[in-house]
Amino acid sequence: MAPIHPQLHPAVTFNNKGFHNPARYERYLKYFRHRPLYPSFTIHPSSFQKYDLDVSGLIHNLGWDSLFENRRFSQCPEAVRMFYASLKRGPGPSPSFFTTVVYHHEILVTPSLLAEILGLPSQGSSAATNDDFAEIRFDYGSALESLTHDIGRHFPNRLSAGRLADLFKVMYFFITRILLPRSVSRNELAHPSDVWIMANARDRVHLNFSSLMFAHMIMYGDENYSGPLPFGPQITRLLYSLGIDLSDKILLCDIREDLRAQHILVRVDASVGRRKPVICSGGEKLAAIPKTQLVHALLDAASVALDQQIQSIKSKELCYLELCKAQVDLAKETEPSDLQEKEEDGVSDYESPPEYEF
Repeated sequence: MAPIHPQLHPAVTFNNKGFHNPARYERYLKYFRHRPLYPSFTIHPSSFQKYDLDVSGLIHNLGWDSLFENRRFSQCPEAVRMFYASLKRGPGPSPSFFTTVVYHHEILVTPSLLAEILGLPSQGSSAATNDDFAEIRFDYGSALESLTHDIGRHFPNRLSAGRLADLFKVMYFFITRILLPRSVSRNELAHPSDVWIMANARDRVHLNFSSLMFAHMIMYGDENYSGPLPFGPQITRLLYSLGIDLSDKILLCDIREDLRAQHILVRVDASVGRRKPVICSGGEKLAAIPKTQLVHALLDAASVALDQQIQSIKSKELCYLELCKAQVDLAKETEPSDLQEKEEDGVSDYESPPEYEF
């Protein structure tokens, strides 16, 4: 992989000793939430390998488990088509509520259910009602602020570059796998609409669920439609949780097909003007970079982080296999008489290596 241009990823510029002053830490949180997606201080990909922080607990607490599920999902295409075909405006506190019928079960689709169907993390998600549609907003700033608060409780005296790099790893993963689904295969370049998604991912992501669903429900509700169904696994999981029996109609679908379908369906409202990102390094302002370069720089950094993790796992596996092989060779070189004498004395130096599954 080609190295990232130093102007796009300068070395980290803030104090690695962390935030010993609580007031400085609060100012940092305020700054981080209201600044653009690409802040003035950045983290070089080489810092990813310096620290290891298990973010699985934080991800679970924030409701981000769906990001790390298997690549194959179960869905019921027939029930999902019924969900789309029967979708209509229904009674409720606001016209933004919908009703649908699946196997003679009437379902009131509330904004909270919309957020569950869309698969957005619980932290940072909010539902807004409108006279015409239900809008689900994902605020990246509050999610990152919650992550920094959680890390700050575990490490109250410091917030080092390595800890912040782990936050960026989570952010890169979410952007590349959810907001930029076309980049999952790494074979396609970012679309101009993806650039707007990236530019507004920090705090201006709007998912206009109702207008898009109504615009596509004729196609997705058609029995002859054989393409991927957007949010099929999420809708199937929701119907199953409501007590609808789908056991004999479940099929497997590939996550890439579902992501591509979601990409076609979801529209991001990028009407709010944003200033161009300016990177500052050592107090000197560099030239503003185009958004396309920004997207590719972030994707390259995410790839570097993932590749480093894979290489680290492979190196540990090789060391473990070499150790097992050395134990086996040592056992073969040991004479049977010596082993028999030691076993009679109740002492044995040889231990069979544990089984290792790939």
